[in-house]
Amino acid sequence: MRFGIMAAGGVGGYFGAMLARGGKDVVFIARGAHLESMRKDGLRTESVIPGEFSVREGIFTDSPAEAGVCDVILYCVKTTANDAAIPAIAPMVGAGTVIINLQNGVANEEKLAAVYGAERVMGGAAYIFTSIAAPGLIRQIGGPRRMVFGEMAGGASARGDAILAELKDAEINAKYSEDIEAELWTKFIFICAVGGMTALTRSSIGEIMAYEGTRNMMRETMREVYLVGRAKGVNLPEGADEGRYRFIDEQNPASKGSLCHDLEAGRRLEIDALCGTVSRIGAEVGVETPCNDFISHTLKLADLQIAGEVKPAT
Repeated sequence: MRFGIMAAGGVGGYFGAMLARGGKDVVFIARGAHLESMRKDGLRTESVIPGEFSVREGIFTDSPAEAGVCDVILYCVKTTANDAAIPAIAPMVGAGTVIINLQNGVANEEKLAAVYGAERVMGGAAYIFTSIAAPGLIRQIGGPRRMVFGEMAGGASARGDAILAELKDAEINAKYSEDIEAELWTKFIFICAVGGMTALTRSSIGEIMAYEGTRNMMRETMREVYLVGRAKGVNLPEGADEGRYRFIDEQNPASKGSLCHDLEAGRRLEIDALCGTVSRIGAEVGVETPCNDFISHTLKLADLQIAGEVKPAT
């Protein structure tokens, strides 16, 4: 089975490196200094599990055409890049290709399906704290490093079982879900709150949870996402928001969400795909979302400032 990694950032880089370490046929899409470092020295990984390692096997390129057709594409780009990245992977997509979407959010699979067909797209959720620590270096500092994926229509899947076997053979903590929509929304509860609150406060999880005010905001943000999902008809388990809130205790207290890392690095923010989506769907299903609204509007301003669309006052 040939795997394509689009692209080799924190999430894609880690899982792609694990696949290559396990002897799988992997092609990595990257760009800039990160790509040049990988071409020269391979992809280096510092992780809690399995520790430090590097891989030189595989193709490192910025060209999907050079990558060629893959059996499985792990689609891991930021949602802010979708307009360019979704059509860009066309040379990697063949008649039997499966695209596993590992982006943040709950509305991205439909965008891929609109271009490549629903039959080629699986939903996925990555539970891992990673980042590009330096060109050619992926650092994993927390999270269960777990990947969950499944057919968007739900149910069992022979091709899902075959992909799962390959992932597990590479020692990836992977699971196939027969209800991936519920899995995506369960993660959505967590990332909207953790990503939104760490970015909003420019603070770590531990710092946020140390103060009652921000701790309560974290909890209420999760509750809103849960209520919106249930109102939309998602099969979320009773009390899923409380479970995600308790899950915070299992995280490295120094961790921050990717939204916060992007803000600190001056990169465009995925706020529309996170709290902004909660606000939008909440309005559609009649659920008020004041915490998500506040986070969304505040960070959208920061995003527009980063993009240069809102200029400093003179």
